[in-house]
Formats: sequence, C-alpha cells, structure tokens
Amino acid sequence: MRSPTSRAASVALVSTAVAIAALLTGCAPGGPLNPPASEAPATTTPAPASPTSEAPAASDEPAPTGADRPLDALDAYALCRAQTTGFYAGDFALVEYAPYSDASVLLRDDGLWFVYIEVEDGNRSADLVDVAASNCIVGGTVAEPRWELFGVVTRGQEVIDGYDAPLPTP
Repeated sequence: MRSPTSRAASVALVSTAVAIAALLTGCAPGGPLNPPASEAPATTTPAPASPTSEAPAASDEPAPTGADRPLDALDAYALCRAQTTGFYAGDFALVEYAPYSDASVLLRDDGLWFVYIEVEDGNRSADLVDVAASNCIVGGTVAEPRWELFGVVTRGQEVIDGYDAPLPTP
C-alpha cells in the first residue's frame, strides 16, 4: 500500500498528465517525423524498466523550446498516460500507473518513442488488477504529437522486446 504522500504525488502526476491531454485535445496527428539531416537519431537497446533519454542535438542553432520542441522521453511518458486514461473504466483513484523511473521509454530507430507503463487497475477483479499495461508509440512535438499506436496490452516482456518492430501498414 502506498503512503498518503506517495498517493498525493501520484494524484499530482496524473493531474498534470490529464492537463496536458486537455491542452492537446483536438490536435491532429502531424506528418512523418524525420530527424534533421545534420543529426542522427539517438539509439538505445531495450532495457526493461529503464527510461531512456534523447541525446541533445549537436547544432549551432538553439534548440526549439516550449510546445514546438520535439518530444523527449518524459513528454512521451506523460502523453501516453494521458492518452490511455480512458481505457481504464471505473474509479480513476483506483488506477495506479508505474512511475516514469519504472516504465520502459525507448527511442526507436525511426525516431518515435516507445512507451510501456505497467498499470494496477483496482477496478478489476483481484486476479486481473496487475495484468495491464499502457503501450504507445508517439513522436512529433509537444504541441502536435504524432500518434502511431496507443492502447492497453497484457503485460509481457515480449511487448518491450518488440519495441522497434516495424509499424503496421494500412
């Protein structure tokens, strides 16, 4: 059981994620995410429960700030939480997302972020409380995220292992 302080911090984080989602409501997905020719995308190897951060851009121009900047790992995590909230029906106070430090947030070879967050859904029967995870693939900017995938999956290392699998074609 989490302490009241930990619970309050979780509620604050969820409130922040919901606020981000509210700000982004109505944003249409953008076009393809292509890194500038002068900068190679950062690469990572999958490591369960180990967040990854994007390498800073090597450029003479200042990096974009605010809503026009590309997503970083923490942005991708917060957006995924906010985007998948609706998949957990019932009392939101009974839904606990793993903190960022325990989630898998990995930069894919195509420059998109893979996000896997284990969730304890207290609205479900006791044998199903700890079987779900939010899963997203997102790129773009803070103001205009490019969603390639979002939803809820059954927990499993194979989901994380496949973080860089090709995206399905329509």
